[in-house]
Amino acid sequence: MKMLLINPPIREWAKPNCFPTGLGYIAAVLLKNGFEVEVLDINGYRLTKEEVEKKIRDARFDVAGIGGIVTTYKYVKWLVPILKKYHPDKKVIVGGSVATSIPHIMMEKNPVDILCIGEGEVTAPELMTALEKNSDLSGVKGIWYRDKSGNIVKTERRPILNDLDVLPFPAWDLFPMDVYLKNPVGAINRNKWIDGSAENATLSMNLFATRGCPYQCIYCYHDFMGDVYRHRSAENVVSEIEYLYNKHKIPYFHFIDDEFIMDKKFVYRFCELMNELSEKVNQKIAWGCTARVNLVTEHLVKTMADAGCLALGYGIETGSQKMLDMIKKNVTVEQAKYAINISQKYMGWASCAFMIGYPGETRETIQETIDFCKEVNLTPQVFFFITPYPGTELYRMAMAQGRIKDEEKYVLGLGEQGEKININFTDFSDEELMKIQEDMVKELNAWNKIKHVEVKS
Repeated sequence: MKMLLINPPIREWAKPNCFPTGLGYIAAVLLKNGFEVEVLDINGYRLTKEEVEKKIRDARFDVAGIGGIVTTYKYVKWLVPILKKYHPDKKVIVGGSVATSIPHIMMEKNPVDILCIGEGEVTAPELMTALEKNSDLSGVKGIWYRDKSGNIVKTERRPILNDLDVLPFPAWDLFPMDVYLKNPVGAINRNKWIDGSAENATLSMNLFATRGCPYQCIYCYHDFMGDVYRHRSAENVVSEIEYLYNKHKIPYFHFIDDEFIMDKKFVYRFCELMNELSEKVNQKIAWGCTARVNLVTEHLVKTMADAGCLALGYGIETGSQKMLDMIKKNVTVEQAKYAINISQKYMGWASCAFMIGYPGETRETIQETIDFCKEVNLTPQVFFFITPYPGTELYRMAMAQGRIKDEEKYVLGLGEQGEKININFTDFSDEELMKIQEDMVKELNAWNKIKHVEVKS
């Protein structure tokens, strides 16, 4: 039995630099269980809709599977009818957060046959086996499906996968690795190539070492991995890095985990093994990861830097303690200052993300964020607008307040990284809030120029 795995486009304003790890794992477990897999990587190849339709028309498969994050919904809504147009008798499965965060919308508004809810590495082969045998799907945990009468059936939620080491490495060879490797991700993305010529690009690769996050920030959707933190063994992660380095000579790896440094024992062991690997291959292999300001220590940051870590990515969000408390960040402004300072000390910089437009945001809290950036020398900065994504407390708040009238219409309009105002929770008008964002950047840039003039003089 053959599955056609489809990776829809994402962040089309940027080069495709983030390997679809989730689909890579699904492909690997299906192959391991004896199924055939073909990949249609629309994002990697940046295929036009005309090209996609032609490839789907000519494709030969038994089941189609689509995975992606919730911002791909608009594209998936176009894609599913195309699959049904040319292959009306083939089942269409949708997984990833675009299924898990909005299952009711996905099933009610689209001719989708099955949704894979939550982690799919165990569900996918079980589901394919049931489809191959034409068995009753009610025994497959973690899915929504349509019965013979067209009714939507929800099966028991599948438990999370605790032992992540049992997973095979992603099926990289089914995807256009040359595209993903040559488009920088993470720390080296600061110097990414723009002109389309990747001759001198630093090869890079994204990967996961952990899953889950126990924190409850109101704006954050924990993907389909839940709030239970788990990690692979350091040995397993470094083995993956070693394999990729030996095959592709990748000098930089970036972890896209929610909370890479949650378990310090894991991090210290990982650093120890990375130093050993660098000695083994006679090259310092670099890497970067996410971090949380309340979890870092100077010894930890120094150890990570010595082991090749080039950057720690912090979701600072705001320099106002009032706003931090409101969004349930569970950190203090002083912890953020400390984390940034020690990162700058050992790595030369800190990768920080900020948002504005929180419920209760005022000019005073905005100024606190500006002053924070100046104090810790973070200039210039980008300030995204806070966006309520499905599955978050902020989204539920927006629904309860009547700010979202039509859920599907709202999801269809979602963009990436809060580059526009989707819901305005403040007392400012949209125009005022956008002007505030512009003024924040201008003030920090002007301050940065003055500071450099003073340093030179």
